[in-house]
Amino acid sequence: MSFEELSDEHFPLSGELFLDTSIHCSRLKGSLFQERISQVCRLFQWKGTSTYTKVEYGNVVLAQAEYFLRKIDEFGSLEKTLDFVGNVLPRRLHPKKVVWSFNLLLKHYGRDEAERTERARLYLRRLMKLGGAFVDEFCDRPLENGTDCYWAKRGVHKRGDGRLVWNSPVCKRTRKKCRLDDFFVENRDLFKRIKAAIDAPSDEDKSDQLQAFSKVIGEALRDPTMLLDYRSGCQRLADAIIAVESCRYKSMFSQNVKESELLTSVLGQAFYYLPPNPKRGVLVQTATSQGRDE
Repeated sequence: MSFEELSDEHFPLSGELFLDTSIHCSRLKGSLFQERISQVCRLFQWKGTSTYTKVEYGNVVLAQAEYFLRKIDEFGSLEKTLDFVGNVLPRRLHPKKVVWSFNLLLKHYGRDEAERTERARLYLRRLMKLGGAFVDEFCDRPLENGTDCYWAKRGVHKRGDGRLVWNSPVCKRTRKKCRLDDFFVENRDLFKRIKAAIDAPSDEDKSDQLQAFSKVIGEALRDPTMLLDYRSGCQRLADAIIAVESCRYKSMFSQNVKESELLTSVLGQAFYYLPPNPKRGVLVQTATSQGRDE
């Protein structure tokens, strides 16, 4: 399937748009991303998402915000924190910290280092206090909630010493806290279609993440409760879970091209792709009649 660049003559399939986690995260980037996100969202009357995206947003953004806050408190300086992230941390091991230091730390200005540091600290604390509500405030409600994700409701935790903490999920099947296994059973046929599309012979290479989706779906078809173990189940299928939660929408907006191109094709959705390079604008892949009819 091919993409075409979004133009002024474009008319959406419906008035509803589903935003995946990558779009929520990209809203915190600069104008090269924010302007294109606004361009797409203006085409729709309803912006939807799922509660599960709040968990992935936390893993991507809030985990970094928490780390930067700790470093600012440790060094007492924004400049030293940036120096540490950019010149001390091994980039090969911590690429996300380097990227998100640009998005979360470099935007703060002031008359001197003390003022810049305090502005950065206050900004990060506001981001942590807002937590997953950053997703809620931008989207129309109710959010899709087929999994009834416990961690999406838990959000940021305040410790006794006042420190705000984002903990990545540690869910286990021995202590069921959501209905992800039930959600999988209810949408078993759709997950099977996703697996079949991934496993089908193709001239295009399938990403490691797509291949992981196929493997986890295969395991879950035998025992859906395996998904309740976050590390070995839920986390490895995250984007596919979000995609299935979006199935009633006719349009999906994402920055993840390799996975979303296949998932939206299976779901019969139009795919609005936000490339990193702003010279490419926004690309659109129209829905297939096959996907919509199945």
